[in-house]
Parts: sequence; structure tokens; C-alpha cells
Amino acid sequence: MIPIQRLSLPQAVTARMAVLTERIGLRDTASGLRKKYADNLWNEEADVKRGLREVLLKMAPGVLGCCMYCGGFTATDIEHFEPREHDALKTFFWPNHLLACGPCNSTYKRHWWECDEETGEPLLIDPTRDDPFDHLLLNLREGKYRGETDRGRTTINVLALNLPERRLVAGRKIARLNIRSVVRDWGRAWQQGDAEAQRDALDVLKGQPFADVWQAMLRQAVLPGAALVMSDEPPEILSLLRNEELRAATLIQFPLQPTTAEAT
Repeated sequence: MIPIQRLSLPQAVTARMAVLTERIGLRDTASGLRKKYADNLWNEEADVKRGLREVLLKMAPGVLGCCMYCGGFTATDIEHFEPREHDALKTFFWPNHLLACGPCNSTYKRHWWECDEETGEPLLIDPTRDDPFDHLLLNLREGKYRGETDRGRTTINVLALNLPERRLVAGRKIARLNIRSVVRDWGRAWQQGDAEAQRDALDVLKGQPFADVWQAMLRQAVLPGAALVMSDEPPEILSLLRNEELRAATLIQFPLQPTTAEAT
């Protein structure tokens, strides 16, 4: 899981969603009519969902539009971070929408929703509002996540991020091997001043699935004790992970800054 920059929706989609939210708010909650009405609207509003999906795909990591939760599979579902079962008013609330793969959305998270009793904050990481690396530590050698906070531990458990059957652990290990190869390509191109080859390597690094592996490698390479923690990393790779030009081109910093198009 990596930080995700939330973009703006087209004005027409935003306006339509505001109308729909107002309509849902007029329905009674206690009788269950609000949730039923919201579900019907969600099923009927194909144009709104098409607009949501187009923007979410631009936000999703990897060239194939990977799941914003696990990062390993193509995202197919518009996910409500806070489930409609918990708050139907957020059915068409843009900050509540993510793009997820079928397993993350329908098999593991489903209608799950819990908040911290003291703060009221969700116990699941929202990559558009949280820096996942504040809560999760990826063991690069094992391909497994460790929770650094309650939110991190809960996210691992709810989404089954380390479950062998999901094949995410195996995918992260393979991604790390692929990244090494591409980083070497970039390093050779950098030394030779081959700008085109550098761009090609960067495109691969930015476009691959398991973007969390690449981002974790960049972060861990500059931490105290990195040489020990990443002792199985070839020395030339560790050196390149610290290369300022490579880091500036690919490291995703949090909080995220608006893109040029968003700022204007």
C-alpha cells in the first residue's frame, strides 16, 4: 500500500453526486429506507460510476491500475471506504471512494468497519488520507508486512495482506527481484548519460504492480542501519537506491502535493 493522490472529479459528476446525496438524506434511517434507496441509486447511476472509475483509475498505482489496498492486482471495484451499510449518506461522497480488487473489496474487507474508541478514527488505512508507511513496515526479505500501529495491524488482518493464499507475499518477492534488474538498467544508463534508457527504466519502475515494494526499498535504504537491514541487497543496488536523481524521480512523499493540473 502506498500514498494515493486524490484528484478532482469532473464538475458534472460532482454536481450529480451532490443531488443524489441530498435525496438520500431525505429518507428515513431507522426504517432502513435510506440504505435501500441509496443502494438503488448506486445500481442505477451508471454515468456517475463511470466518471468515478475514470478518475480513480488515474489515481491507482501502476500502469494497469492496481488495487489501492493490496497493490498487487488490477482494481476492478469502486470501493466505499466507509461501507454504505454504516453510513448510506456516503454512498456518493467522493472522499469515501477508492478502487480495489475483487478479493480486497468483496472477500476480505466487505462491510467491515471499526473505529478507535478514543479518537473515533477508522482502524483501517485510507491511502488517500494516511501515509501507509507510518503504520506498515514491509520486510523486504520475507515479503511480509508488520503492523507498526493498531491501524497497521488491523489493516493487515482485515485485508489478509500476508495470507499465503492471496499470493501477495510471493508477488512482493518477485517484484523485488524485478526491481533490482530495472535499477541496474537505470544505473548503467545514468552512468552513460543515456536519458532515453533512463526514462524507460523509470517507466517500468512507476508502472509495475506492487509499487509498495519499490517505495519501501527507497525509504529503507536511507534509514539508520540500512546496510544491516538490507544486507541481502547487492551493494550497487543499495547505492543506487540512495541516488538523489533516482529518488527525486520516483519517491512518493507524504503529504502528497497537488499535480499541476489540480493546482490550476
